[in-house]
Amino acid sequence: MGRTGTVLLTSLLALAAALPISSDVVPAATTGAGERATACSRVPVVGHRGAPTVAAENTMASFEAALREGADWLETDVLVSRDGVPVLMHDPTVDRVTGGTGHGAVADLRIAELDRLRVTVGPGGPQSIPHLTELLDRLHGTGVRLLLEIKDVGSPEEAALIGRLAGAAAASGTEVELYSFHPQYLRAAHAAAPDLPVTLLQASWSAREPEELPLYAVSLEQVLATPERIRAEHAAGRRVYVWTVNDPDGWSRAAEHGADAVITDTPGAARARLDRDCPRGGHRWRSLTARQ
Repeated sequence: MGRTGTVLLTSLLALAAALPISSDVVPAATTGAGERATACSRVPVVGHRGAPTVAAENTMASFEAALREGADWLETDVLVSRDGVPVLMHDPTVDRVTGGTGHGAVADLRIAELDRLRVTVGPGGPQSIPHLTELLDRLHGTGVRLLLEIKDVGSPEEAALIGRLAGAAAASGTEVELYSFHPQYLRAAHAAAPDLPVTLLQASWSAREPEELPLYAVSLEQVLATPERIRAEHAAGRRVYVWTVNDPDGWSRAAEHGADAVITDTPGAARARLDRDCPRGGHRWRSLTARQ
């Protein structure tokens, strides 16, 4: 190549380096000896019950910790008190999370009784049991999506109540996704809030059919989230979330296989690992080739 060609090539390379990357995905490229790079996008990290390794699960302290650590979305569980107030709790009873200081089923306790209890399981000090509306208000206008898992609330009417509250919050700027193992509750909540996306949870021990629900996504237990299953769900027009992934190799594997979100108890560590694998600026997925 002559001097003129060399100068032109150098100028073009400098110009290309200065241009911003306008897409979340870049073409495959070589990264160096022993590595390959394939196109990737930034995979959302979902704080499972907030950040339960930092603060008591499903409490406002846990959700705040997850957001501080860099969670993109939050996941929580909702049940309904005896007098019809949705609260954030995973277990059907309060016994485990309140350290034995409270007893009984959430559905049998009035909201005044639940408000007197404190969640003590996990690190940090005792925390109150949040009402659903507290978290919805906290997330208003933040752009943080909430995966709202409707537990076995006991009746479609209670699921519809949850749907109405979530739908009202969404109408004013809170991002909510209806989320459950129970198609009948998803159907009732969706009827009450038809504009909200609907996601079906599936596990190795519970994989119910969607029963004609208009699914936006499926959320798969890690063992079910094979590359073949993820490709099949994508081909059917559904997104795929993978839960509950708490190890670095699992985060990387889920992202490399094409998961649309990774649900974890340790959102800070997951976000750091995935950003290392697929930096926000460069967005190249780096993985080692097989050694010869």
